[in-house]
Amino acid sequence: MRLLKNRYFQLLGAFFLFSFVGVVGKMAAMSGGLTMRFFLFVGLQVFLLGLYAIIWQQVLKKFDLVAAMAYRGVVVILSLIWAIVFFQEEITMFNIIGSLIIVAGIYIVSTGEV
Repeated sequence: MRLLKNRYFQLLGAFFLFSFVGVVGKMAAMSGGLTMRFFLFVGLQVFLLGLYAIIWQQVLKKFDLVAAMAYRGVVVILSLIWAIVFFQEEITMFNIIGSLIIVAGIYIVSTGEV
């Protein structure tokens, strides 16, 4: 239960949820037009975005806005993971280099070191 009260766990949970919105959106796009499956995925996407908005507002009470936005770069890395897991996409060297730059930026903002 202490883990759920940890502000970093809550922040990463919000980003995890937000990154999954992209997966659901791509599944909607792959559903083949205005089918029931399409509307199911779009509805799920709207629901997840609403849930994320509520969680994000609660997380912002516990973080400085600059730090919270810097940590949001984690979404890009999670999106790369989802691309591999759900869609068997190939990750390029440019994706990896970009992810490393994002991680370096998060580190710089969170520690104040330049």
